[in-house]
Amino acid sequence: MRILIMVVFLTLTTTNLKAQNPSENHLGSWYTYGSHHRLNERFSLNPWAELRFYEASSNYNLAYISLRGNYHLKNNQTIGLAYAYLDIDTVFEFDHQPNIHEHRVYEQYTISQKTSKLHIQHRARFEQRFLDFTDRNELQNRFRYRLSLKYNLSSTIFINVSEEPFVNFQDQVFHENRFYSGFGFNVTSHSKLQIGYLKQHIRKNNLNRIQVGISFTTDSRKPKPTLVQL
Repeated sequence: MRILIMVVFLTLTTTNLKAQNPSENHLGSWYTYGSHHRLNERFSLNPWAELRFYEASSNYNLAYISLRGNYHLKNNQTIGLAYAYLDIDTVFEFDHQPNIHEHRVYEQYTISQKTSKLHIQHRARFEQRFLDFTDRNELQNRFRYRLSLKYNLSSTIFINVSEEPFVNFQDQVFHENRFYSGFGFNVTSHSKLQIGYLKQHIRKNNLNRIQVGISFTTDSRKPKPTLVQL
């Protein structure tokens, strides 16, 4: 437990600001909204939205919205199918170049393991990316695997750590990696707030990002009847 806290602390307080391009000089930000709606024992929905900036709250980078449907194989295993739309500005400074638009379809499999305080999740995802450049349309495929650890410090506060490498099926196979560490707060029994640090290696860029996210859960399943002993 002490080692886990030390890793999070060091990651949050040490960032590499040796720039290779202007975007690496700035601490950018990712603001996220997510929700999980359990419809019944087998199906659930996950809307997701994301807004990224090259700086803390200015210099627009990317907008992302998606909707995923899930089928629950077991209590700890799910498969999902999703669609996402992205509007991407790849230039750091303000410019007049058209943004890249992306339509994305992805499939994923997750498996979770839980103890009283520790929650481990493995996520494997295949993505088909339909990119609309100014001069061409292009289909790109990639695979990403994420290992995430969540440790409950109390009934209200928890720590999250995750590592996610990307495998590109086109040029530069290992083109991206994301390491995240941060704290979360159970605001209510159905909502969470998370604040953390994301180290993003993408192609030749080494980016530092603060991530702030809020999430909600709902459950429409009927409570199981209990046997009454007479």
